[in-house]
Amino acid sequence: MNIIITDRALFRPLPTGIEMALALRKLYPNDWQVDKYLRLLVNADTLERVKRGESAKEIVESWNAGLQEFRRARAEILLY
Repeated sequence: MNIIITDRALFRPLPTGIEMALALRKLYPNDWQVDKYLRLLVNADTLERVKRGESAKEIVESWNAGLQEFRRARAEILLY
């Protein structure tokens, strides 16, 4: 596989990676070792969602609550 990114500002690596994982799961359900994907994800909930075959949109949206909490906590300690 070869991916050429033509606009870095528009490229979204995380949703792209999830889409690729979902495609691998669909195309090679018996060959792709999905559990090894956790090493890249480092998020067990997301891995379970990939295993269940949730859409990339659903998976990305599932991150929103944690992302909002991170942004809130981060804002409290930013100096500038």
